Amino acid sequence: MTEIPFHLREVDDPLSAIERIESVIARYSLLTTMKGTLKSYPGCTHWHCKLGRETGTLEITLWPAKRRAWFKVQAGRRARWIDEVVPKMKQMLEA
Repeated sequence: MTEIPFHLREVDDPLSAIERIESVIARYSLLTTMKGTLKSYPGCTHWHCKLGRETGTLEITLWPAKRRAWFKVQAGRRARWIDEVVPKMKQMLEA
């Protein structure tokens, strides 16, 4: 598993942070296959994203209560497109 944190200037405004994350997801033509929350991180918003029919799943979590946001890739869900898109998404989200 790989976890890559990123910093959002909107971290104290969860609705704006969610909008920003979703606009970056759309910018890279990713498909949101799941949007929900995780018991481990109460109040978080969690996405599973895919690139068309390519293998691999990119997870994104926003946890406003702890002022955290991160990408995560499970070992069995890695793909080349994820390695290419995460640095670009991180840069856009932190701008």
